[in-house]
Amino acid sequence: MSKKIYIQLCIRMLLIALNAVFIYYFFQSGFIVNGIGFTLLLFFQVFLCFDYLKKLFLDIEKTIDCLLHDDFSNKISAEKQHNNLHAKTAKLQEKYRTQSQQHTSEQVIFTNIIESLTIGVLILRKDTNEKIEVFQLNKAFVDFFQIPKFYNWNLLKDKITPLVNIIDATPWKRVKHTISLTVNDQVESFFLKTSLTHTNEYEYLMVTMETIQQLIDKKEKESWYKLMTVMSHEIINTITPISSLAENLDSLLQDEPDEDTLEELSQGLKIIKKRSLHLNNFVNTYRQLSELPLPDKKEINLTETVQQTLELFAQEFKEKSIQLNFQHEENIQLLADKQQLEQVVINLISNCLYALKEAENATITVNLSTDNKRVHLSVSDNGIGISQKIKNNIFVPYFTTRKDGSGIGLTLTKSIVEAHDGNIFFKSENGLTTFTLSFQNG
Repeated sequence: MSKKIYIQLCIRMLLIALNAVFIYYFFQSGFIVNGIGFTLLLFFQVFLCFDYLKKLFLDIEKTIDCLLHDDFSNKISAEKQHNNLHAKTAKLQEKYRTQSQQHTSEQVIFTNIIESLTIGVLILRKDTNEKIEVFQLNKAFVDFFQIPKFYNWNLLKDKITPLVNIIDATPWKRVKHTISLTVNDQVESFFLKTSLTHTNEYEYLMVTMETIQQLIDKKEKESWYKLMTVMSHEIINTITPISSLAENLDSLLQDEPDEDTLEELSQGLKIIKKRSLHLNNFVNTYRQLSELPLPDKKEINLTETVQQTLELFAQEFKEKSIQLNFQHEENIQLLADKQQLEQVVINLISNCLYALKEAENATITVNLSTDNKRVHLSVSDNGIGISQKIKNNIFVPYFTTRKDGSGIGLTLTKSIVEAHDGNIFFKSENGLTTFTLSFQNG
């Protein structure tokens, strides 16, 4: 509080005290009229003192009331801000006004981001009394259901009936689910995912929905991006030295050629030929991958097919001291292209051989089994494994960590398996890498 206010308060209190002394003196001396007059004066002075205090704190009280209701229209004049108490109150008001504007701006940005997404987003919040409110939902979400934007949960949940059993459960849970919706007599499948967030007052459930086609398109774009990255890298690595050599050879031809020059020209042409052949092989492997014929499916004995393919590597297993464990059921029948499945086994075993180059007690385990009308083929090794860094690229065409590798072995394997309506996945942990193939049987 400023010095000026202290002085005014002290003067007013001193006058009130002095007035009280006069009143006491007059009544003791028998001057009743004077005593009554000074009593009225005392009441007036007390009233003025309280009125002064009221006016002093009125702006502060109004400002606090405004802050409680997020109203920043009240202003404290510059003249009043010479008073430290009013100045601090004005700073407090400005601080909260700035924070409110920032919060509003962030909310607008958040809403715009949500609205720009092509996936449907619904965010619900629940208080400690289990009351559910719609916190946010975007245009994509309501477009999936062909409904207006309802921010009242009781209205909205009647319009999204297929989701209610999933997201209206108590307690809320993280789920991943595939659902089908019928909108305007058309059925479309969606992938649904939920996530949870907690604050002191609320629990938030974020629901995201995207069509299966959106997921497929996303994966396809990612695959094309990875493919183009690898292809452009391979082509540039081949063309750059050819261009440099061609420029160098051209400069050599400008001078009278001697024996050393001819030798250098010969070496340069050999390098160009070698790199050209490499690029030609690269194109041929792409053709092999892109022109993979449809499988000629016939009933085959898969156990016998895998056994015969493994025998092709028997001498190499012996030379490299690799132990082979072939665990299988007898006479497993499968409708498949025998030659293509032989190629799959060859590719997987070739990868194992590379991974086991430096391994001790090198072991390859092949397991062939059936369950629930499915055939499972797994190939494992205890080699160098697959690092976390390259796991996402393992099936990308032309991606390889081998100096002599083409980078299409696993891509070709995956294409063959999928052409047989099968699945392939891998796991590399605890010193063991396993590729598992699964086919429908019957």
